[in-house]
Amino acid sequence: MTGPTPPFDLQAHRGGAGLHPENTLEAFGGALTLGVSTLELDVHLTSEEDVVVAHDPALADARMIRHLTRADLPPSMPLLREVAALLEARGATPVRINLEIKYDAVAAAELTSREDFVAVVVDAIRIDGLVDCTSVQCFDWDVLRLVEECEPRLRRNVLASDKYLQPGRQGASPWLGELDIDDVPGGWVEAAAAAGFDAISPIHGSPFLAGVDDASYVPFVDLAMTVAAHDRGLAVIPYVVDDEPTMRHLVDLGVDGLITNRPDRLRGVLAAAGRTLPEAFPG
Repeated sequence: MTGPTPPFDLQAHRGGAGLHPENTLEAFGGALTLGVSTLELDVHLTSEEDVVVAHDPALADARMIRHLTRADLPPSMPLLREVAALLEARGATPVRINLEIKYDAVAAAELTSREDFVAVVVDAIRIDGLVDCTSVQCFDWDVLRLVEECEPRLRRNVLASDKYLQPGRQGASPWLGELDIDDVPGGWVEAAAAAGFDAISPIHGSPFLAGVDDASYVPFVDLAMTVAAHDRGLAVIPYVVDDEPTMRHLVDLGVDGLITNRPDRLRGVLAAAGRTLPEAFPG
């Protein structure tokens, strides 16, 4: 006898970037009003080591966030602690945060070392009381290793696509530390399980902006990947899925969640499938 289907993890990408300005309190508030299970967001550090919520390391005028103070940044760019305060103000206890550490394994060393980036972010997560409701995601496996060393209670989700895994290339990928994914029996899912990650967040397919209804579309996430991950205790949460046919396809495959710019559409897909919807926390 099988048990009840676990709740589906509806993650609002950057707060729901298809509905509101991304990575803003407006977006996160809108997602809470709509009803999502997780707020997905990105973080960078200022020169004073404030943890700010932003996707790109530079402002529109090319100034690097790492070289600026909080006062230099746009008022619409929130601090992580402001997102924590929003969750508290809404009473949104069940809602989680999926925080991406935006470390660039190829080009970020002159701005922030892995060790410093992780230490500051994890400290902020602790101070803001977010440890128990936060997962940290990254393409860089060494970042996730450092997260575990700093705070073992944080869940760790590895982002993945061929761009970062680099199958078929000679030598180790800079995103995987000393690991050459071609040397791992069982492939990257087996490697992610061996690393002790809690979830894999693979790209859904390519072209990235296409979907299953596009004749040129090539899926990255398939049934074999999903089953292999589940057999190894890994949740599967593909990114970033915005069209309803691809949402339905992936839900039918048995993935555990989706990261989407359009949480409103995903709520509709889940409702049609008879799945339990996340609770709304309006202002």
